[in-house]
Amino acid sequence: MESTTQQAIRAIREKAERSGFTLSDVAYAANIDKAQVSRWSTGKVVPLYSAVIKLQEACDALVEVRLLMLQKEREQ
Repeated sequence: MESTTQQAIRAIREKAERSGFTLSDVAYAANIDKAQVSRWSTGKVVPLYSAVIKLQEACDALVEVRLLMLQKEREQ
């Protein structure tokens, strides 16, 4: 059974992937080691709440940039 943290990270991964990014991309944008994020997603380590929020915010920022790029392409 997935923990709440694992569910949150899975949701972040799915959102990133729908926008063409990997969880490694999100980790990089959040300035968090991708190996650490992997440990969180497998449940080996439980992150601080603030770290999950940082990961979510990085994902949101990447998605926003992708949407802006798509919007500019449509305007051309």
